[in-house]
Amino acid sequence: MTNTFLRRLSLPAALAVLTVAASAFSTGTAHAAEPGGPCDPRVSRTGLYEVSTAVVEPVLTHRKGITIAPGTTGSVETTVTEVENVSTTFNASTEINAEAGAFFAKVSIKVGFSVQTSKSTTSTWSQKVTYNVNRPGDYMVFKGTHRIQGKADEYVCVNRPWSDPGDGYWAYAFGSHPTYSTFDAEMEGIVSCDTPVNPGTIQELARNLLVCH
Repeated sequence: MTNTFLRRLSLPAALAVLTVAASAFSTGTAHAAEPGGPCDPRVSRTGLYEVSTAVVEPVLTHRKGITIAPGTTGSVETTVTEVENVSTTFNASTEINAEAGAFFAKVSIKVGFSVQTSKSTTSTWSQKVTYNVNRPGDYMVFKGTHRIQGKADEYVCVNRPWSDPGDGYWAYAFGSHPTYSTFDAEMEGIVSCDTPVNPGTIQELARNLLVCH
């Protein structure tokens, strides 16, 4: 029997909650903020962002190679070493305000799974991993996630021609494309050389670190 497991730790917010947050965000109006939609320039002229690009890639954040000797199978706890840190950033800043949080909710909708929407980093994850093995051999214990990064389109609130001061709309800001980065839920597991893995997964990254013959 192949020794392997993959455990996904849930994010605090469900995708349905994020969808509501993204659609309900507005700046000083009773309407959801959307490109071309109404806004009040007297309240705020910036703060609306839409997802331009979103690239998803697996990232191995923690790892440890271990050897299980004969007679030592069963439940094992080990401490993994951090090898890469992933953080939430928006426009090169790790401080995530309400507008950036609303944008990350839109990223969740774009990629189809929940992502971090507030100031977060994988460096805060526990480095302890507990697992069961039923035969001796070489293994890679790991933690990882999916990093999502790309660019945003910015919209600014401008007055409509020949209108009241508070009658504005969200207009596309040409040339303004803030970059961003966020990540998926924490995942942890263990693989051996004979563990079947799918291409482009966290498990594949971990197994590739083993010397397999």
